[in-house]
Amino acid sequence: MPTVRTSPSTILEMESPANGRLIVDGANCRIKVGRNVQLDADILIYGEVADASIEIADNCVLGGIFRFVRGTGATLRIGEATTFNQVGVSFHEAGLVSFGRDCMLSTDIHMDPSDMHPIYDRASGERLNPPQDIQVGDHVWLGTRVLLLKGAQIGSGSIVGAGSMVAGKLPENILAVGSPARVVRENVVWTRDMETPPELIPTAAATPARKGWWR
Repeated sequence: MPTVRTSPSTILEMESPANGRLIVDGANCRIKVGRNVQLDADILIYGEVADASIEIADNCVLGGIFRFVRGTGATLRIGEATTFNQVGVSFHEAGLVSFGRDCMLSTDIHMDPSDMHPIYDRASGERLNPPQDIQVGDHVWLGTRVLLLKGAQIGSGSIVGAGSMVAGKLPENILAVGSPARVVRENVVWTRDMETPPELIPTAAATPARKGWWR
């Protein structure tokens, strides 16, 4: 049986059940799960975290672990029909991690909008590595063992090859590989099945704009 434990101030709007652990010790957190979602991921929001938010749109299939360790106000958004195989999303500081619709993530993928520990300039005391949001567009495919560092941005329709590290901005409809990931092919399209001919695969530009995370 799944484990569900939440603080009294937690707001749950669940149109689909949680099949993994859902443990919320933080205050004033909100978790919204749409219809027809297979939620096999563990969701852990620790007591240091307040006002965290998770929004999962309809028809997603999600496995892995989502951990909010620190960072009041941290937000995770996952768009409609997106699938995670085994994906780790961590928050060690406040920030946004967002995925558009119909993204496909393989196994052993990790991301965090923070470096987890601060680095300062010794002379001035200036923070050198503040957190930065991670934003992924619609219909993006991430291969096995991809690492998204803080500030990663991936345009709609793109593919990031296995074992790559994304540390900056990647445009739409490209194939990128390496550490850090570099564009090796432009103007690509991809599909989840083997039967669809290339001319019938919608490009990112042809994908209807979503009205919101939920409808």
